[in-house]
Amino acid sequence: MLLRRVIEHVKTQNWTAVALDFLIVVVGVFIGLQVTNWNDARGDRARRVQVTQTLLADLQDSRAVQHNIFIAPINDGLEEWRAAYERGAKPPPPYLRISGSGIAPDTWTMLQQEQLTELFDPVTLFDLGYYYSELQGWGHKYIRYLTFFENEILPNLSEDPSVFYTDDGQRLKPKYAASMDRLAEIAGDGEVLRQWAGCLIYRIETKQAFNTLCRRNGYSLDGMPETKD
Repeated sequence: MLLRRVIEHVKTQNWTAVALDFLIVVVGVFIGLQVTNWNDARGDRARRVQVTQTLLADLQDSRAVQHNIFIAPINDGLEEWRAAYERGAKPPPPYLRISGSGIAPDTWTMLQQEQLTELFDPVTLFDLGYYYSELQGWGHKYIRYLTFFENEILPNLSEDPSVFYTDDGQRLKPKYAASMDRLAEIAGDGEVLRQWAGCLIYRIETKQAFNTLCRRNGYSLDGMPETKD
Protein backbone atom coordinates (compact mmCIF):
# COMPACT_ATOMS: atom_id res chain seq x y z
CA MET A 1 0.00 0.00 0.00
CA LEU A 2 2.74 2.43 0.98
CA LEU A 3 4.85 1.47 -2.04
CA ARG A 4 1.88 2.12 -4.38
CA ARG A 5 1.41 5.57 -2.84
CA VAL A 6 5.10 6.39 -3.29
CA ILE A 7 4.95 5.36 -6.96
CA GLU A 8 1.87 7.51 -7.51
CA HIS A 9 3.52 10.48 -5.81
CA VAL A 10 6.65 10.06 -7.93
CA LYS A 11 4.56 9.93 -11.12
CA THR A 12 2.81 13.17 -10.13
CA GLN A 13 6.16 14.61 -8.98
CA ASN A 14 4.68 15.34 -5.56
CA TRP A 15 8.08 15.40 -3.87
CA THR A 16 6.72 16.64 -0.56
CA ALA A 17 4.49 13.58 -0.32
CA VAL A 18 7.42 11.36 -1.35
CA ALA A 19 9.54 12.86 1.43
CA LEU A 20 6.76 12.31 3.95
CA ASP A 21 6.36 8.67 2.85
CA PHE A 22 10.09 8.15 3.15
CA LEU A 23 10.06 9.71 6.61
CA ILE A 24 7.24 7.38 7.68
CA VAL A 25 9.28 4.38 6.53
CA VAL A 26 12.41 5.56 8.35
CA VAL A 27 10.52 6.28 11.58
CA GLY A 28 8.75 2.92 11.36
CA VAL A 29 12.04 1.06 10.92
CA PHE A 30 13.64 3.04 13.76
CA ILE A 31 10.76 2.30 16.12
CA GLY A 32 10.85 -1.38 15.15
CA LEU A 33 14.58 -1.59 15.90
CA GLN A 34 14.12 0.19 19.22
CA VAL A 35 11.36 -2.20 20.25
CA THR A 36 13.56 -5.17 19.28
CA ASN A 37 16.51 -3.76 21.23
CA TRP A 38 14.28 -3.10 24.23
CA ASN A 39 12.94 -6.66 24.15
CA ASP A 40 16.48 -8.03 23.84
CA ALA A 41 17.68 -5.89 26.75
CA ARG A 42 14.74 -7.01 28.87
CA GLY A 43 15.52 -10.64 28.02
CA ASP A 44 19.19 -10.11 28.94
CA ARG A 45 18.23 -8.58 32.27
CA ALA A 46 15.90 -11.47 33.02
CA ARG A 47 18.62 -13.99 32.09
CA ARG A 48 21.17 -12.14 34.22
CA VAL A 49 18.83 -12.22 37.21
CA GLN A 50 18.09 -15.91 36.69
CA VAL A 51 21.75 -16.91 36.39
CA THR A 52 22.79 -14.73 39.32
CA GLN A 53 20.03 -16.05 41.59
CA THR A 54 20.91 -19.63 40.66
CA LEU A 55 24.56 -19.01 41.51
CA LEU A 56 23.77 -17.27 44.79
CA ALA A 57 21.37 -20.02 45.87
CA ASP A 58 23.92 -22.71 45.02
CA LEU A 59 26.78 -20.93 46.82
CA GLN A 60 24.64 -20.30 49.90
CA ASP A 61 23.48 -23.93 49.96
CA SER A 62 27.06 -25.10 49.55
CA ARG A 63 28.16 -23.04 52.56
CA ALA A 64 25.42 -24.54 54.71
CA VAL A 65 26.19 -28.11 53.60
CA GLN A 66 29.91 -27.69 54.16
CA HIS A 67 29.39 -26.46 57.72
CA ASN A 68 26.42 -28.54 58.87
CA ILE A 69 27.12 -31.84 57.12
CA PHE A 70 30.91 -31.95 57.01
CA ILE A 71 32.90 -29.42 59.03
CA ALA A 72 30.96 -29.36 62.32
CA PRO A 73 30.36 -33.16 62.55
CA ILE A 74 33.99 -33.93 61.68
CA ASN A 75 35.42 -31.48 64.21
CA ASP A 76 32.99 -32.67 66.89
CA GLY A 77 33.88 -36.30 66.19
CA LEU A 78 37.62 -35.63 66.34
CA GLU A 79 37.25 -33.69 69.59
CA GLU A 80 35.11 -36.41 71.19
CA TRP A 81 37.66 -39.06 70.22
CA ARG A 82 40.55 -37.04 71.66
CA ALA A 83 38.67 -36.42 74.91
CA ALA A 84 37.85 -40.13 75.32
CA TYR A 85 41.41 -41.16 74.42
CA GLU A 86 42.87 -38.75 76.96
CA ARG A 87 40.62 -40.29 79.63
CA GLY A 88 42.24 -43.64 78.92
CA ALA A 89 39.44 -45.10 76.81
CA LYS A 90 40.03 -46.86 73.50
CA PRO A 91 37.26 -45.49 71.28
CA PRO A 92 36.93 -46.46 67.60
CA PRO A 93 38.46 -43.92 65.22
CA PRO A 94 36.07 -41.08 64.43
CA TYR A 95 34.37 -41.27 61.07
CA LEU A 96 31.90 -39.45 58.85
CA ARG A 97 29.24 -41.20 56.85
CA ILE A 98 26.43 -39.31 55.13
CA SER A 99 23.58 -40.29 52.87
CA GLY A 100 23.78 -39.36 49.21
CA SER A 101 26.65 -39.28 46.75
CA GLY A 102 28.89 -36.90 48.69
CA ILE A 103 29.58 -34.90 45.51
CA ALA A 104 27.88 -31.57 44.91
CA PRO A 105 25.60 -31.16 41.86
CA ASP A 106 27.52 -29.88 38.85
CA THR A 107 25.82 -26.49 38.75
CA TRP A 108 28.77 -24.84 37.04
CA THR A 109 28.64 -27.06 33.96
CA MET A 110 24.96 -26.24 33.56
CA LEU A 111 25.56 -22.50 33.90
CA GLN A 112 28.42 -22.54 31.40
CA GLN A 113 25.81 -22.99 28.69
CA GLU A 114 24.88 -19.36 29.36
CA GLN A 115 26.93 -16.43 28.04
CA LEU A 116 28.63 -15.83 31.38
CA THR A 117 31.27 -13.51 29.93
CA GLU A 118 28.53 -10.91 29.55
CA LEU A 119 27.48 -11.25 33.19
CA PHE A 120 30.71 -11.21 35.20
CA ASP A 121 34.11 -9.56 35.04
CA PRO A 122 37.00 -11.87 33.96
CA VAL A 123 38.44 -12.24 37.48
CA THR A 124 35.10 -13.21 39.06
CA LEU A 125 34.35 -15.56 36.15
CA PHE A 126 37.70 -17.33 36.57
CA ASP A 127 37.26 -17.43 40.35
CA LEU A 128 33.85 -19.08 39.99
CA GLY A 129 35.28 -21.76 37.70
CA TYR A 130 38.22 -22.25 40.07
CA TYR A 131 35.88 -22.61 43.06
CA TYR A 132 33.61 -25.18 41.42
CA SER A 133 36.61 -27.19 40.23
CA GLU A 134 37.96 -27.32 43.79
CA LEU A 135 34.50 -28.17 45.12
CA GLN A 136 34.33 -31.21 42.84
CA GLY A 137 37.83 -32.25 43.92
CA TRP A 138 36.80 -31.93 47.56
CA GLY A 139 33.84 -34.22 46.92
CA HIS A 140 36.08 -36.84 45.31
CA LYS A 141 38.43 -36.63 48.30
CA TYR A 142 35.51 -37.47 50.58
CA ILE A 143 34.52 -40.40 48.35
CA ARG A 144 38.06 -41.81 48.65
CA TYR A 145 37.82 -41.49 52.44
CA LEU A 146 34.38 -43.13 52.41
CA THR A 147 35.78 -46.10 50.48
CA PHE A 148 38.38 -46.61 53.22
CA PHE A 149 35.72 -46.28 55.92
CA GLU A 150 33.45 -48.89 54.32
CA ASN A 151 36.31 -51.32 53.73
CA GLU A 152 38.45 -50.85 56.84
CA ILE A 153 36.43 -49.24 59.64
CA LEU A 154 32.78 -50.21 59.20
CA PRO A 155 33.38 -54.02 59.25
CA ASN A 156 35.17 -53.68 62.62
CA LEU A 157 32.81 -51.33 64.45
CA SER A 158 30.94 -54.23 66.06
CA GLU A 159 34.20 -55.76 67.32
CA ASP A 160 36.30 -54.94 70.37
CA PRO A 161 37.64 -51.37 69.73
CA SER A 162 41.13 -52.69 70.50
CA VAL A 163 41.26 -54.00 66.92
CA PHE A 164 41.92 -50.41 65.86
CA TYR A 165 44.96 -50.07 68.14
CA THR A 166 48.54 -51.30 68.09
CA ASP A 167 49.41 -54.41 70.10
CA ASP A 168 50.43 -52.37 73.12
CA GLY A 169 47.06 -50.59 73.01
CA GLN A 170 48.69 -47.18 73.16
CA ARG A 171 48.09 -45.83 69.67
CA LEU A 172 45.76 -46.19 66.73
CA LYS A 173 47.19 -48.35 64.00
CA PRO A 174 48.81 -46.18 61.29
CA LYS A 175 46.05 -46.63 58.73
CA TYR A 176 43.38 -45.53 61.23
CA ALA A 177 45.48 -42.60 62.41
CA ALA A 178 45.86 -41.64 58.77
CA SER A 179 42.09 -41.77 58.33
CA MET A 180 41.77 -39.20 61.12
CA ASP A 181 44.24 -36.97 59.32
CA ARG A 182 42.17 -37.28 56.14
CA LEU A 183 39.04 -36.34 58.05
CA ALA A 184 40.74 -33.26 59.49
CA GLU A 185 41.95 -32.35 56.00
CA ILE A 186 38.42 -32.69 54.59
CA ALA A 187 37.11 -30.38 57.32
CA GLY A 188 39.92 -27.86 56.78
CA ASP A 189 39.44 -27.79 53.02
CA GLY A 190 35.70 -27.51 53.54
CA GLU A 191 36.20 -24.41 55.68
CA VAL A 192 38.32 -22.83 52.93
CA LEU A 193 35.58 -23.59 50.41
CA ARG A 194 32.90 -22.26 52.75
CA GLN A 195 34.64 -18.91 53.15
CA TRP A 196 35.56 -18.85 49.47
CA ALA A 197 31.87 -19.20 48.61
CA GLY A 198 31.12 -16.35 51.03
CA CYS A 199 33.59 -14.12 49.23
CA LEU A 200 32.03 -14.99 45.85
CA ILE A 201 28.54 -14.26 47.19
CA TYR A 202 29.77 -10.87 48.39
CA ARG A 203 31.30 -10.03 45.03
CA ILE A 204 28.27 -11.14 43.02
CA GLU A 205 25.90 -9.18 45.23
CA THR A 206 27.99 -6.00 45.12
CA LYS A 207 28.18 -6.19 41.29
CA GLN A 208 31.70 -4.77 41.31
CA ALA A 209 34.75 -5.77 39.29
CA PHE A 210 37.75 -7.04 41.26
CA ASN A 211 41.41 -7.40 40.37
CA THR A 212 42.35 -10.37 42.57
CA LEU A 213 40.87 -13.79 43.25
CA CYS A 214 38.99 -14.60 46.44
CA ARG A 215 41.18 -17.68 46.81
CA ARG A 216 44.32 -15.58 47.02
CA ASN A 217 42.97 -12.72 49.11
CA GLY A 218 42.65 -14.50 52.43
CA TYR A 219 39.42 -14.63 54.39
CA SER A 220 37.84 -13.03 57.40
CA LEU A 221 35.49 -14.95 59.70
CA ASP A 222 32.39 -13.79 57.87
CA GLY A 223 33.68 -14.95 54.52
CA MET A 224 34.44 -11.52 53.12
CA PRO A 225 37.84 -10.86 51.57
CA GLU A 226 40.16 -9.16 54.04
CA THR A 227 41.25 -6.71 51.34
CA LYS A 228 38.78 -5.46 48.76
CA ASP A 229 40.09 -3.90 45.58
